Amino acid sequence: MYTVMSLNNMGYYFKEGFYNLRHNKMMTLASITSVIAALFMLGIFLTLILNVDNIASQVESQLQIRAFLKDDLSKEKIDVLDGRIKTLQGIKEVKYESKEAALKNFKSQLGDRGDLLTGLEDDNPMPASFTISTTSPEYMDNVAKALKTMDGIDQVEYGKDIVDKILNVTYIIRIVSLILIAVLVVISIVIIYNTIRTAVYARRREITIMRYVGATDWFIRWPFIIEGAVLGIIGTAVALAVLKVGYGYAVRYMATSMFVFGLLPSATIINSAFPILFSIGLIIGIMGSTLSIRKFLKA
Repeated sequence: MYTVMSLNNMGYYFKEGFYNLRHNKMMTLASITSVIAALFMLGIFLTLILNVDNIASQVESQLQIRAFLKDDLSKEKIDVLDGRIKTLQGIKEVKYESKEAALKNFKSQLGDRGDLLTGLEDDNPMPASFTISTTSPEYMDNVAKALKTMDGIDQVEYGKDIVDKILNVTYIIRIVSLILIAVLVVISIVIIYNTIRTAVYARRREITIMRYVGATDWFIRWPFIIEGAVLGIIGTAVALAVLKVGYGYAVRYMATSMFVFGLLPSATIINSAFPILFSIGLIIGIMGSTLSIRKFLKA
């Protein structure tokens, strides 16, 4: 009787697996091309998601809530407000800006025209304020609502529309990418399934004889599983190479263009994409081969 995956049989499994790849060259090429296309597109979506998340993080880090205070608040009242704000959920940092500091900063922003504000020190129109950063933009709306209910706060401002757009765009990109990834994976599995099934059908007599002499299903199955795994690995390797070259070009192009946000470094993308693409490529290959041989062995 044949064992499932003994060391003595490993040589035979790999030999037969690679023989199948060489014997069905056209179908092998079609399978590898399919995996390359699917994983390359998957890689593009992954890079898109990673870069969108990175850009969103950069924008989010600059989003702040400004809570303008009523005039003539005592220091004790300001300290109480500071303490209450810091107890709100999602608060990352709270900075207080006095009326004097606000006027000084406004002058700096005007540059050479700052002299226009000379003489306003005695009748300062600038309000004191708190600048509040949150740990995530999801908290900003609730924090702003809580601030508006606090005694001593006159007005609250923050980029609500920007926050909503960032969250919506990120969500849509992730959902669309996941759907397309699922479709591409299914297509690749179907093509590899047909490739392995062709190899199984061509060797049906040999497999039947092997079963008659006592070969287990796993002994028959392993060469085809190895064949599928090799198809997935080769497709993954080529897809990663193409992705690396293409993404490297995109990074260089963006670096020389007038875009506000740059792309993540190529090494970061490849290091993040490699384990995902390799795992999916391997799973695609093994699943396609397992399904095809399983159906034949059940016949």
